[in-house]
Amino acid sequence: MIYKLANTMNNTILYVAAITFIISISADFSFAQTQNIDKQEQKARRELLMSLQNEKQINVIIYFSQANIHGKTEADFVYLEDLNSLYDWTNLWEFEYKPNLIHDFMVAFTSQMLYNGYKVKFRNLIETKYQIRIVLEFISLEGNTKMQVFIEDTDQRSVLLEFNIFGQGDFWGSKIDMMGDGFKKAGKDLAEHMSYIFKKGKVKTFNEMPY
Repeated sequence: MIYKLANTMNNTILYVAAITFIISISADFSFAQTQNIDKQEQKARRELLMSLQNEKQINVIIYFSQANIHGKTEADFVYLEDLNSLYDWTNLWEFEYKPNLIHDFMVAFTSQMLYNGYKVKFRNLIETKYQIRIVLEFISLEGNTKMQVFIEDTDQRSVLLEFNIFGQGDFWGSKIDMMGDGFKKAGKDLAEHMSYIFKKGKVKTFNEMPY
C-alpha cells in the first residue's frame, strides 16, 4: 500500500514537472515569436519612414488649440493682450501674428531640408498620403517653444512616429519677435529630426543629439 502510494506520488510529481516544462517551453517559444514579430514590425516601420523622402509632397499642419502661451490658454492670452493694446490684438493675432509664426517655422524647416538634400515638398495640403501633425504645447515669456510631432499615415489613420521638438527664443524684442525666434529654431530642429528619420527610420536618441 505504501509502495503504491509512493509510486503514485512519484508519477504525479513527474507529470507535473513534465507539464511545467512543456508550459515553460511554450511560453519561451511564444515570447520568442512575439519578439520576432516585433522586430519585423519595427524594421518595416523604419523602412516606411525612410521611404517618405521619396514622396512628392507631405502635408504639414500646426495646431495652437492646446498651447500654453505665457502660462495661459491661447484664448486667455489673446484676450489679455487685446485688453492691454490700443490695437485690435485679436485680429492681429489671428490674421497676422499667428500666420507669420507658422510661416517662420515652415521657412526654417523647408530651407534646412533643402539644404540637407531632400526634395520632398512640405506644405499645408488637404490630400496627401502622409502628414506631419504638430501640436504646439507651450511658449514661454522668452519665446522658448515646445511642440509635439506626429508623423501619420493618413490613409491608415495611424501614427508612425511621435517625438518632441524645441526652439529657443530670445531676451530682446517684442513678444512676437521672441516667439518668431523660437518658431524658427523649432523648424530647424524638426528638419534635423526628419533628416535623421529619412536616413535611419527612427528618432535620434539623447546621446545622438548634436546639442
